[in-house]
Amino acid sequence: MRLALSAAALALVAACATPVTIEAPFSPEEVAYVSTRGAATVEGQAFLRQMGGGVVTCAGEEVSLIPAGTYATELFTKMFGSPQGGRMSALSLVDPGETPARFRELQRRAQCDAEGDFAFAGVADGPYYVMTRVVWTVGDSFIPEGGFLARRIEVSGGRDTRVLLN
Repeated sequence: MRLALSAAALALVAACATPVTIEAPFSPEEVAYVSTRGAATVEGQAFLRQMGGGVVTCAGEEVSLIPAGTYATELFTKMFGSPQGGRMSALSLVDPGETPARFRELQRRAQCDAEGDFAFAGVADGPYYVMTRVVWTVGDSFIPEGGFLARRIEVSGGRDTRVLLN
């Protein structure tokens, strides 16, 4: 019975998600820098602190390195409420809808290790968003806590960049 109620609650939340409309067209030319091999490494860690003080990392989750062109900036501003990124609940009522295929193809992906660490090597200079999720459940609940984390960064001069998502 509890499982059925939790599943129904999640389905109701998903059905009520507010779709986001992005006005800016996606321009692959604007973010062409992402396709070149650079000298920098972008590395970091993602974690959230629980109310009781415990720390949960992004262990096993995908991390995305997304070129921050006009399209991505509008998308992240609408999703996170700021062009700098931020935190969005696991039960967010924002639905980014279908993004252009080329936008998805130009993203790089890595995976968080058990400590929440991740790295991207050979990153070209330019603005990027780094995004992942940190989620968990408590007890026998099926409702996820935590959420999505994103931060805008700037890689310049081929210098390595460290990112903390929390």
